[in-house]
Amino acid sequence: MKNKKILLISSVLLTLIIIVSVVFIINKNDTNNLVLETKEQIVESNWFSMMYETGPGTGEYTESKSSLWPESGYIFNENLSGCENGGELSWNEELGAVNLKTNTSEKCYVYFDMYIIPVINSVTTSNIEIDSITLTVNVTNGNNPATTYYYSNNNGINYVSSNSNTYTFNGLDIGTEYNFSVYVEDSEGYKSEVYTLNETTDDVLLLADWVISQYNGIQGNNGIYYHTSSLANSAGDNSYRYAGANPNNYVCFGSNASTCPNDNLYRIIGIFGDEVKLIKSTSYVNGVWDDDATVVLPVASKNEKQKILQLNGVLAAPVEPGSGSNNWNGSVIKYTLNSTFLNTLSSEWQNKIATNAFKVGGMTYDNATSTPRTTYNYEVGGNSNSTTDSIKIGLMYVSDYAYAASPSYWATAMSSYYNAISYNWMYMGLDEWTISRTSGDSVRAFLVGSTGSVTYYSVFYYNGAVRPCFYLNSNITYVSGSGTQSDPIRIN
Repeated sequence: MKNKKILLISSVLLTLIIIVSVVFIINKNDTNNLVLETKEQIVESNWFSMMYETGPGTGEYTESKSSLWPESGYIFNENLSGCENGGELSWNEELGAVNLKTNTSEKCYVYFDMYIIPVINSVTTSNIEIDSITLTVNVTNGNNPATTYYYSNNNGINYVSSNSNTYTFNGLDIGTEYNFSVYVEDSEGYKSEVYTLNETTDDVLLLADWVISQYNGIQGNNGIYYHTSSLANSAGDNSYRYAGANPNNYVCFGSNASTCPNDNLYRIIGIFGDEVKLIKSTSYVNGVWDDDATVVLPVASKNEKQKILQLNGVLAAPVEPGSGSNNWNGSVIKYTLNSTFLNTLSSEWQNKIATNAFKVGGMTYDNATSTPRTTYNYEVGGNSNSTTDSIKIGLMYVSDYAYAASPSYWATAMSSYYNAISYNWMYMGLDEWTISRTSGDSVRAFLVGSTGSVTYYSVFYYNGAVRPCFYLNSNITYVSGSGTQSDPIRIN
């Protein structure tokens, strides 16, 4: 008899344990009633109140009158949800339902937050080629990060997907308007609203934009460096400059011949503002910077120089033999470049050249032969002399030559630039004049020596190579060419 009592007690305990461990599942697929489903449907739906957030991120809730579980757009808030008598609520991801674990009658409150989907703030466009448009998407993430981007150029009829927030449509018709549609999808598969915009492909591609497209946001790409303040030892002037031994920066200027004559080959120094700056790839002439007695440059005679200077209001008295000045405004070299050389070009090509304010105030020897950044500051930057001359044709700056070197040399004093052919495309192996004079005297100007270092010489005593240097008008367009010497860039 005693043994039978023990057996009965054990059976009762087992039954209680089973009851306590029952998990009731609210099935979201029951569209008529909110019913807790177990092996026996013993719990009424009025055990539950469903609380819905009134708006994304508001933290305010209202009781739902619906008898349906939210199909989408909401997520279960585990922190707020709970039961009055200690029942446990949890979300069943697989079934899309709420689980209730309890051993007694309950009154539970189930909170749902409105799901925050990604939002596209803006889509910007850029034209890096005449037949392409690049879209860049700016997104604010919601509850989960955006992982997939969808792009369409035919008003959403067809989309291409990408993991990047940037996408380029190539092979577009020139001068044609396209209807772009963009949306994003987050890691849980929730999609943003579709963002639409219209954009027209260029019918022309500016030369400056083409150069920037070759840079394409990567320092050193195709030999181009973007001189932001964060680029070590750079000019910090937001210019784009070619640097290194031999970048593809050749331009055919002054000729439309199918094979560009060697004398018409120029090279791009860089982009300054919205203007592209060129320098002749070979010397135009070899001569003195200024000489009142013997003019080696292609100005006919001393008397012709005197006539040129007097016509321009520079010189009132006859010039004296055996002298010269490093005043750029009155120099032979200025008027040779802006008269004799300029007139070798047809009016079509002359009109492509911008009139630009060249800095001609000069600097000290120590500053000119220092590191590129110091030279830049004292030649054309914040510490430079304010004297300028508005002309079409000038010469290269010392700092132009300095920053044409590979970046590893930008911390090196230019008095130590030697055998520069291996790291500086602007170096010709010749003594070559620059536009900058010495500020400490009136008779010397700076030049790049045949060894590659920067030095100075008397303007009327020493012969140096002269390479015309100028800025193109900002509306000059890219036509063709890869920039190599045999396939130079063609412009219009």
